[in-house]
Amino acid sequence: MKELNRFDRYALKYFVYSSPIFIGFMIWASTEFKGASEPANLKGGVWDIFGWCFIAWVLILLYTVTKMLFGKKFRDTTMAKLAGIKERDEREGLVAGNAAKFSFLSTFALLLFMLVFSVTTLTVKKNEVPAPGKNGQVAIGFGLKAHDETAFVHQVKDGVESFDYKSIPLSKPFMLLVIMIWQIGSYHLVARRELRE
Repeated sequence: MKELNRFDRYALKYFVYSSPIFIGFMIWASTEFKGASEPANLKGGVWDIFGWCFIAWVLILLYTVTKMLFGKKFRDTTMAKLAGIKERDEREGLVAGNAAKFSFLSTFALLLFMLVFSVTTLTVKKNEVPAPGKNGQVAIGFGLKAHDETAFVHQVKDGVESFDYKSIPLSKPFMLLVIMIWQIGSYHLVARRELRE
């Protein structure tokens, strides 16, 4: 990662090497001390230091994914390293291109599959007392809701006002649709730019 500046190099190293620790801790914490403010065996300064390290890890994560989205050089370098893509000669460049094409098309097909089954509704009803010619009902439909009302919750309870953010306030099918539009749009944008050059 010599192409990156010093801050990005150290930030990525910290994120990569500390991720197993924090991810393992989150898995352990979710099962070992539900509802507790802190584990019994981590007190005082140790817990504070761990908390600050975790905050730094989260901030670096947010910085990394944001810069990957808008920074071409940063994205190409880090994702190529992460995916193990090597283009040392013309043959490896061709192999990488074919692999990227397969990955793009197969991922798009998977997203389309998940989107269709996410918006499809199926209702089957069976009458307990069959009527003449009507033993039940089968209904198939489609429903796409953009907003997820449970993602951001504002409530006042016992005189305490709270704001609870759980995820992006978009429904899962709508997020799949956004990703598909992003894939197609970014592909055509880059393709047209390359053809002009």
